[in-house]
Amino acid sequence: MAHRPRSQWRQPRLRVIARHAIALGHKVLVADGDINNPMLSRLYPPEGVHGVGRPKNATLETCKVWLADTLATALEQQASVVIDMGGGDRISEELAAESDLGHFLAASNLIPTYAYFTGPERDDFEHMHRIWASGAFQGGTSLLFLNAGLQRNTSRAVDPFEWLREDSRFLSMLKAGVIPIDMPALTAMKYIEEEGLSVFEAIANNAGQSGHPLNPLWVHMAQKWLKDFTANLTKEGADEWMP
Repeated sequence: MAHRPRSQWRQPRLRVIARHAIALGHKVLVADGDINNPMLSRLYPPEGVHGVGRPKNATLETCKVWLADTLATALEQQASVVIDMGGGDRISEELAAESDLGHFLAASNLIPTYAYFTGPERDDFEHMHRIWASGAFQGGTSLLFLNAGLQRNTSRAVDPFEWLREDSRFLSMLKAGVIPIDMPALTAMKYIEEEGLSVFEAIANNAGQSGHPLNPLWVHMAQKWLKDFTANLTKEGADEWMP
């Protein structure tokens, strides 16, 4: 289950995780609960073998029923499920607290992996840390994706998370067992988006909305981004918590 960040950059990570698990032959459902940015369901549509229907709106009650139905489907099919709860609001946090989600998952023999996301900016981390510290998401494995691609400063630092790695709140998360995973920046992303393409459509060398092939350098950079990110997942033991 994924929580936070700004923009569509959360979803490429979830797509990498889902794609890798499916490639390993695992039975996986992909549920897109992000009303404002339905990119995940574009790759895994509800009518597809891995897709799940989306909530009709972003109200707490609608999302609660949608989550309940999604988990019931996963249990019925004995499948793992990758769930994007959306970012930038408190719906997922309120939903987890109200439904006592952690205990339900444990009682249902569903082992959760919670994915938290932050960019290098302090307000990004503070928002994410508040959600983690609330204790709404209990049990299982917790991951913290450090997304260098969300750096606002155009002057790229060697390590934009250098300040964070010494922050006491970050160190307390590590002490609690949270696994940090570095996600490299894809500086060609803005050119890919200008063509109306996702990262994976760029990797597949699909034509953009202009009708022209994507610049070969952007394709190469997207492919390298996927390779580097997958290597970081493997380094941090992804096979143990992969759906």
